[in-house]
Amino acid sequence: MEITTELLNRCRKNNRRAQYELYRECFPVLMSICSRYTENEIDGRAMVNEGFLKIILNLDKYSAQIPFKVWVRRVMINTIIDQFRREKKYREHTEHVETQYLQIVSPVDAVLQHQYDAEELLLMIRKLPPMTNRVFNMFAIDGYSHFEIAQLLKISQGTSKWHVATARKLLSEMLKKENQFSIKMKNG
Repeated sequence: MEITTELLNRCRKNNRRAQYELYRECFPVLMSICSRYTENEIDGRAMVNEGFLKIILNLDKYSAQIPFKVWVRRVMINTIIDQFRREKKYREHTEHVETQYLQIVSPVDAVLQHQYDAEELLLMIRKLPPMTNRVFNMFAIDGYSHFEIAQLLKISQGTSKWHVATARKLLSEMLKKENQFSIKMKNG
């Protein structure tokens, strides 16, 4: 993603063609983030549009000292977190469980035993419960610490750890089922 200062300056002056050009440049990065947090492509595109609007409205806050791609990713993730907080008001609160963690087979181990393409793994991650999906993505893919996740989502660190452990367990079960299905298909 090559974004010039000249393009950003034109966007700040509300040049619609420049904003469209910026949108086209940012779309792949934004969509890759949103596809991990949303259940389908339509919701992902809607989230991209909401995030891009925030990017355009906050271009004056962007500092050239930070790579533009890093700043855009942060804005998009914050947009997703904001959306989650809005949705949280309208659904039942998940029970906050703080428990000791069970030793489970890591999904990574299962992936090493059977090659999965990224799309298969993404579909499995999308099947996770919404809160578990968000926490797992933030921790395992976006690199947030449990402390940061707890602050952003207004949950305890223990609850964050519980969601990651639950995601690993559910993904491990999905991978085992997929392996069993693959073996049955091979054996006829």
